[in-house]
Amino acid sequence: MKIQVYATYCARCLTFEKNLEGAIKELNLDEKIEKIDLDTAIKMNIRTSPTLIIDDEIKSSGDILSVEELKKILKESM
Repeated sequence: MKIQVYATYCARCLTFEKNLEGAIKELNLDEKIEKIDLDTAIKMNIRTSPTLIIDDEIKSSGDILSVEELKKILKESM
């Protein structure tokens, strides 16, 4: 599973990334989080942050999801 995130360094994005890391850890996944840059985000038509992309499909955009919400998305994407 390819996990990408577009996130700036605002408090909302940092919270999102921390929750995503927690969800990955709780599910005992070995996947790494790839951060995409602004140019890539523009090419993917991403307009808000944080945005979660799994296997090239946007799963969430603009919301700060909880660890439990992220675990559900990750499980559905397996």
